[in-house]
Amino acid sequence: MSKSLIMVTNITQAMKGKSILLRNGIRADIVRTPNRSEMHSCGYSIYVPYKTDEAEKILNQYGVKIIGRTERVGGDDLS
Repeated sequence: MSKSLIMVTNITQAMKGKSILLRNGIRADIVRTPNRSEMHSCGYSIYVPYKTDEAEKILNQYGVKIIGRTERVGGDDLS
């Protein structure tokens, strides 16, 4: 199963984004970004297992700086 990851510019944006999504009823957590050197990421992403498109729209509305999205292969846990 693939995991949808929203890549952000720094850990502060990841923490802000997770909080915003949880307040809006969307499950989210902060995870390490795989292959971050290729993505120019800070190394952290927001994992959103469901409603990723909706989550990205909400984050944009709240001014969270998004680099892009990537996938990670694994189970559905938030570890």
